[in-house]
Amino acid sequence: MTVRSANDGLAGVVKMGGTGLLGGTFDPIHHGHLAVARAVRDQLALDRVLLIPASRPPHKLHIPITPFALRSEMIRAALVDDPTLTLSLIEQETNGPSYSIDTLERLASGIDLFSSYFIIGADAFADFPSWKRFRDILAFTNLVVVNRDEAMGQPQSVIDRYFPELRRDSAGIWSGGSCPGVIRVVTMPQVDISSTSLREMVRCGDDISSLVPDGVAVIIARSGLYKA
Repeated sequence: MTVRSANDGLAGVVKMGGTGLLGGTFDPIHHGHLAVARAVRDQLALDRVLLIPASRPPHKLHIPITPFALRSEMIRAALVDDPTLTLSLIEQETNGPSYSIDTLERLASGIDLFSSYFIIGADAFADFPSWKRFRDILAFTNLVVVNRDEAMGQPQSVIDRYFPELRRDSAGIWSGGSCPGVIRVVTMPQVDISSTSLREMVRCGDDISSLVPDGVAVIIARSGLYKA
């Protein structure tokens, strides 16, 4: 499979196998984000995971967020020691809300999305039907739902209701019907870190050095982020 280099905004070409796609605001990126990326990478034996910062998440249109360039700088710092995790700047020039289906359509010109896995948390998957053209996402890529315990109830109920044509096989993969993509569930331990709590900790003057990579902590301190 061929994919363009994500760090160059999909400019240049490299050879690779399966690819994970992990989007988010990453304000800031923390060890929980990295744990999810690595859990999916390892359990699905992917070559790499692209971390895709959103230009403007549609559910945060009225909430101030850190500028894209600074969030991207923090992601670069977080990934410096792990070549299997890569920053994608595909949403750098996005105008307006960042919808996942639009990002996938832009990625389609440079990456074989049928060998890719779009990563989503189980909580977010519960709201998946509210996403723009949510059913079309499986026309572009495979879907990986990250479940933080052994219970399959929540992902199963969403799949049963909104993708009734899909059937689960003995390997735990939902496929079938007119959807080219499949749905898989990856289970990993709970990581109790959130960007919201980290921002609040910084505002309160608490130490976050154990919750984010060293380079991210340096950028936050240097830039005076989250103080106001």
